[in-house]
Amino acid sequence: MADAVKCPDDPAAILKQRFCLSGLSKNLRGRLKLAEKDEQRCEEPACRTLKTVHVLKVDVRANRPCDSRLGQALSGTLVVERLVSAFDTDGMHRGFHAGDFLWTGSGVKVAGRMSGMTNVGTHREPAFRACQRCDERGVMEGRLCGEVVSTENRALRGCQVVGAYRIRFDPGVGGGEGEVAGTFEGDLICPCR
Repeated sequence: MADAVKCPDDPAAILKQRFCLSGLSKNLRGRLKLAEKDEQRCEEPACRTLKTVHVLKVDVRANRPCDSRLGQALSGTLVVERLVSAFDTDGMHRGFHAGDFLWTGSGVKVAGRMSGMTNVGTHREPAFRACQRCDERGVMEGRLCGEVVSTENRALRGCQVVGAYRIRFDPGVGGGEGEVAGTFEGDLICPCR
């Protein structure tokens, strides 16, 4: 489903295409459930990599005042049935992740992909106040990109979603699981009619 999603990240298309933006600002709360894990070893170069598959399910709620009127229709549930991660050594070290999602709101469904880094802190000195370390554990940060695949709302037809998420989870050697909380900041990108 998400393989067909074309993320609106082409510089020429951004410059040429006519569209309207509506802000999305969401609070996320839910669960991360470990479904499977596998350790892989390499002899050359010598390394150990942990691969995991999680199920991520979060409630998505509006964060006012930054969530637009149109964006409020996307309050609902976001589910990733196969959130795949790879970690250096084990789940307490740096890694990366990706998964296809289905985001269901009020009369709207968005499908796409989220991908990013795990156990890293990008909000650190010297650019930001010291609220994270470079090896911040229990954090997933990345980009979510999707498109409206069905809607009852004419204003959402043909729209895309792009944005950045930050999710805090309970880390563990096996990849972590349990309660999660996070934020999403992005835009609805809708074609001019």
